[in-house]
Parts: sequence; structure tokens; C-alpha cells
Amino acid sequence: MNYSIPLTMLALASVSLGGDLVAQSKKPKIKPSVTYAKTWDAAVEEAKLLKLPIVVHSHGFY
Repeated sequence: MNYSIPLTMLALASVSLGGDLVAQSKKPKIKPSVTYAKTWDAAVEEAKLLKLPIVVHSHGFY
């Protein structure tokens, strides 16, 4: 008997299912981000709450 065709179909099906399982197990990549205070008063309040200094930086004002 010739079993090559059913074995080929079985091999292709297992590869297809294995690829789906690997795709489902990957976690989505989350881009790290920073949330900034909307106002100066909110920044001061947050810094006091967290007991951290406020860092002020300016670009291009020479």
C-alpha cells in the first residue's frame, strides 16, 4: 500500500496547527511610554506626592 499521500497530509496539518499555537503564545509588544502632567501645578503636586524632584529641560533657547 502507498501511505505517502496520507502521511504528507498529516505532516502538513501538524505543521499548520503548530504554527497557530506558536502565534497564539506570543505576547503583544507594548511600547513603553511616559505620561506627563498637563499643568505646572499638577507636576508640582505629583512630585510632592512621589517625593521626587522636578526636572525642567529646554531645547533650542540659546
